[in-house]
Amino acid sequence: MKKIDVVSFVKRNRNFTFLWLSQALSQITLNMINFVMATRIYEKTGSTIAVSMLWVFIYLPAFLLGPFSGYFVDLIPLRKMLIWTNFLQGLVILLFLFAKNSIYPIYPVVFLFSLLNQFYFPAEASALVWLVPKQDLPLANSLFMLTSQSSLIAGLGVSGILMRLFGKDNPIYLSSAGLFLAALAVYFLPKTQLLRKKGADTISKFFKEIKFGYSFIVNHRLVLFPIILQTFFQAFVVVLAVTIPGFASQLLNIEVADAGPLLIVPLGFGALTGIYLMARFFHNLRKKKLMRMGFFVCLLVFIIFWSILPLLGEYKAPVSTVLMYFLGIGGFFIFIPNQTLIQEHTPLMLRGRVFGALGFIITLVTLPLLLFSATIVDTIGVRFFMLFPAIFMFMLLLFLDKAEEFIIKEKNGTL
Repeated sequence: MKKIDVVSFVKRNRNFTFLWLSQALSQITLNMINFVMATRIYEKTGSTIAVSMLWVFIYLPAFLLGPFSGYFVDLIPLRKMLIWTNFLQGLVILLFLFAKNSIYPIYPVVFLFSLLNQFYFPAEASALVWLVPKQDLPLANSLFMLTSQSSLIAGLGVSGILMRLFGKDNPIYLSSAGLFLAALAVYFLPKTQLLRKKGADTISKFFKEIKFGYSFIVNHRLVLFPIILQTFFQAFVVVLAVTIPGFASQLLNIEVADAGPLLIVPLGFGALTGIYLMARFFHNLRKKKLMRMGFFVCLLVFIIFWSILPLLGEYKAPVSTVLMYFLGIGGFFIFIPNQTLIQEHTPLMLRGRVFGALGFIITLVTLPLLLFSATIVDTIGVRFFMLFPAIFMFMLLLFLDKAEEFIIKEKNGTL
């Protein structure tokens, strides 16, 4: 990704810039709030299971609305959807101020915030394809990933410092203000957009529309296989996030509030490095080769976490920082090519339903894995749990090779 390419891309895609700004503000908010609330819960309970319940409430709305949210995203102008979801989330975040000395008010507020996300994320993914020409999608996705990882660094790295300096409520006020600005940014998007003329006028037609989106996924391998891979990879990311507090306190013997700068921030910098490497050296490689490289890197990192890291004594924390950096590179090489495949092979009129279905499918897989993983961590400890992600990465690598056999038949040997 050369500098001139990014500059010229942004100049000829002014509307993308507004969406890009909104995405950055939303992601910073999400990362700040997740870190602050996970830290509060773990400090008060010391339980990975209690932290996992935070993610259960985050994903529960996707379980309830996932099959239907994409349908409404396809029906309602994306500009309006993005404005209202950002604005309402800005109001909802202020409710965290009522969670003072108890963790229980946190869960319903997280549920409400996530409920709005079920409309925001499919709308954002659909808007990206609406506003950006097909040939620019890989660059647009890379820029989205860039801001996603930059906001990870900003949100998680800054929130711990803000809590220490100005109190635990400061990130809440900043997050709310960020979401109001995100709503203002998407206000400047075009008001005209191609939509379906009307929605279903009966219940049976409504469910028929929903079913059609899932049928499209099942019957198109170039969409189905990337969605399967995306589902399990994102489930893995959530499971990893839940183990971070326990990993920091049990294995590294550091404060949970320091997990952001020492573990999550290097992960974000790794993804930023992945953007540079992909654009500078690997932009001509096939998507499958990039993803295979990513899986190998992630597999190696978790093998080291499990087998070598516990033996390093006082060097555990700095080595973990380096390993998380490489984990960020590997994760980027997996996510971007896979996300681009889904976008490229999904028709405009179905994108909302496809990404809504993706969120629902991820939830179905994530919730049981989340609860199972939290129980395992509290039972056998973080060290031995690290063997499970290593096995998981190996299985996804095998799936990638098997999926290509089917895709070759459908797309003349190119992935």
